[in-house]
Amino acid sequence: MSKRWKYLWQAGAALISLCLLSSCGEEQEEVERTFGFDEFVPKYNAYIKNWLAGERHRVKKEIDSLSEEQAGADERKLAELKDSLADARRELARIEYRQSVGDYFAFKKETDLPEGLQWEDGSGQPEIGDSRARKGGSFHFYISEFPATVRQFGKEANNSFRSEIYDNLEVALIGLHPITSRIIPGTAKRWAVSEDGHTVYYELDPDARYNDGHKIPVKDYMVSIYIRVSDYVSAPFQKQYYREQFAQVASYGEKYLSVTLPEQKPLMPYYGAMAPAPSHFFKDYGPDFVDRYQWKVAPHTGAYYVKDKDVVKGVSITLTRDKDWWAKDKQYYRNRFNPDKMVFTVIRDESKAFELFRAGQLDVFGLTRPNFWYEKSEIDPVFDGYIERYQFYNQFPRSPRGAYMNVARPIFQNLDLRKGVDFSLNWQKCIDVIFRGDYARLQQFSVGFGEITNPNVRARQFSVIRAREHFAKAGYTQEGSDGILRKPSGERLAVNLSYPNVAYYPRLVAVLKEEAKKAGLDIRADGLESTVYYKKVMKKEHDMCIWAWGTNPPFPRYYQSFFSKNAFDSNGEPKPQTNNINCYSNPVMDKYCKGVRYARTVEEVKENSWKAQQLIHDEALFSPAWVTNFVRVGSWRWLRWPDTEDTPFCVPIVYSPLESYCYWIDEEIKQETLKAKRLGKTFPEVQVVIDDFKDGIPVTQEKSEEAREEGGMSNE
Repeated sequence: MSKRWKYLWQAGAALISLCLLSSCGEEQEEVERTFGFDEFVPKYNAYIKNWLAGERHRVKKEIDSLSEEQAGADERKLAELKDSLADARRELARIEYRQSVGDYFAFKKETDLPEGLQWEDGSGQPEIGDSRARKGGSFHFYISEFPATVRQFGKEANNSFRSEIYDNLEVALIGLHPITSRIIPGTAKRWAVSEDGHTVYYELDPDARYNDGHKIPVKDYMVSIYIRVSDYVSAPFQKQYYREQFAQVASYGEKYLSVTLPEQKPLMPYYGAMAPAPSHFFKDYGPDFVDRYQWKVAPHTGAYYVKDKDVVKGVSITLTRDKDWWAKDKQYYRNRFNPDKMVFTVIRDESKAFELFRAGQLDVFGLTRPNFWYEKSEIDPVFDGYIERYQFYNQFPRSPRGAYMNVARPIFQNLDLRKGVDFSLNWQKCIDVIFRGDYARLQQFSVGFGEITNPNVRARQFSVIRAREHFAKAGYTQEGSDGILRKPSGERLAVNLSYPNVAYYPRLVAVLKEEAKKAGLDIRADGLESTVYYKKVMKKEHDMCIWAWGTNPPFPRYYQSFFSKNAFDSNGEPKPQTNNINCYSNPVMDKYCKGVRYARTVEEVKENSWKAQQLIHDEALFSPAWVTNFVRVGSWRWLRWPDTEDTPFCVPIVYSPLESYCYWIDEEIKQETLKAKRLGKTFPEVQVVIDDFKDGIPVTQEKSEEAREEGGMSNE
């Protein structure tokens, strides 16, 4: 019993005693806690209806106001107003469509399903993993800190460990195949898109269960929204997301579910997919949700669950494989999720974690960084064949890491100047000196998105001659005694390069500075404490900065980084706290940004993305730096990896091989290895490079065409 409930119980007992002592004759009734979903539905439907009415009124007023402002506006203002007016009309269309749909939560009969739906089931895709995989054994890894909670959402739930117990495991209605990027079944066995392209219908798999054995009632997909948007939890992003991005969620008996979106999207089944929430587990959901569920891991549709006793606070968390998991024999899941136990132990010091790995207490360790690959892993267990080393080339979207030029700064408003700076940055030497030549040159802003990446866009290579040509066009025609170019007026060619003063960055900037001087450019190193650096860039007070954005499949995003509204405020000043750190404003780029954001097909995404990528290069807004296009791991020889044509070591579209769950523990090899260690017996040293996906994901033309027809993605 928690302290809070103990206190309430004691207070209640005292109150009853007081009633008895004062001859209180009324009988006291205990208030029963109810889940509240049934009561919530009509209230939320009414809330959304009223909110949409208010939004419609607001947007119509905005349209009228913008229309009036156009009269007498100058050319620049007129273009801005037209753009705003188009956005407002699009928003009005979204709202009016949503109003035409009806209630947000709807409960219909199976006979209400539209006729003539074209159902798809995602069949015919490659196997994931290796049929030789064995179930059993325990997998041991480490985490650097214990999570603040094991809740899936709410206060402090957005921690790094959440993915290990929820995000990486939970099976939603559908998923994306990690080799072909085509849609594959999850808890839905089939899906179909409505004729107008707004609604996705899902036929639920009758085999699907939570990993505590309970069946999944269709209403639990709605419950998933309820527990995130109710007043019992503070989750502002999720509340806004479900309010604005979903138009309707409807059940059709217990077998079918539909999700309606305000606008058509490419990969509609993917964007409409959600995972259910177990109403039986959340039966005590209420105002004390955060505290009551703080250390309870919710059952979900994935292969692993967590017992209460296996959450050892501050020490470890152990996951247990559901041996009766509903998807254990399904095509795209049967060769994955193999260890019986997944043990995550808190080890705060990386060096200590490596020593435990070296001793065999951890099964795997990341060796991507050069010092780990070349130095720390040059140890006897590797030489003796107990630990094996692998370098795997993946095809996950790459972070656009490089130098971002702030075109709001006077010096960077000149295109030739920007091109000259780009030619002056010797990223390859940084790779060779700082990263021992291991990493590769990033070629452009959007790498790793398969066919969405424009292969014709290539980074400018370091060239003193080309740099000086562009600097001369920008007016810097004279060289000073210090080797730095000047204008005839005496203005030196100098820019500030801001960066976080951590790790290898000071050394890297020193290399850039030395090389840029050869081209006549003075780079003034502006190394800052990380928090100060972040604030400076977000305030758009930098000349040029080294920066990287996080990326995820399936598509790149440009609106937040390059759309004009995110560049300047209404007074023409750089707009703070937006991702447009270039302060770039261009109606042509705005068209491409919108083209990607509002695309209805993959082909539209591709067309506009290719144009955006080319324009970013042509405008020299971003100088691509380096990319780690591989992952290195060391693993004890009993941790086995796939070795098939489709899954050579790991699937390609994955950030880390551990997230594929295609590996397994071979207990026979483990006992053989431990015995060999005791006896001093050795095995051949193993160091393997798996480069099957280094230049992309090989697919046949037939598969490529099929993927495009079905709204999937292909990589060539």
